[in-house]
Amino acid sequence: MKKFKVNWNENGWTVLQEADAKKHVVEISCFAEGGNVTEIRVRHSRGEEEKITKTIDANHSLPMAFADFKAAFEADEIKWK
Repeated sequence: MKKFKVNWNENGWTVLQEADAKKHVVEISCFAEGGNVTEIRVRHSRGEEEKITKTIDANHSLPMAFADFKAAFEADEIKWK
């Protein structure tokens, strides 16, 4: 996944990747509350949206400690669908 500088919010929404309609790239955002990531939204550049509140991939599920999610994301351990 293409990464850019992420301004992490421990409470609220964090945009992990911005959409690019020309490249058909998705936007991925996560929501953290009380020290845990509780929701992820994956938006396709054409408007489709997937809301993840339980299973991210085979090795990651929600809720997940914010620090653990951030570390997994930065290490590129999360396999987006």
